[in-house]
Amino acid sequence: MISKTIILQPDAIFSLCTVCITDNNGGKIALAIIVSSLILLGVANWAWKKYFSSKKEISQQK
Repeated sequence: MISKTIILQPDAIFSLCTVCITDNNGGKIALAIIVSSLILLGVANWAWKKYFSSKKEISQQK
């Protein structure tokens, strides 16, 4: 059997961990932006319907 010697390279380990952490945080940031955008649009839609929409009153006079 040939035994291979594992040589640890600290730079490679740190760069791999940095990539993993960055990808994970990027996904979380993107999800947070999407969810907060949907919440903001929902609140804006509610405010528009409640306060800013022009309601036409039907006149009963003929």
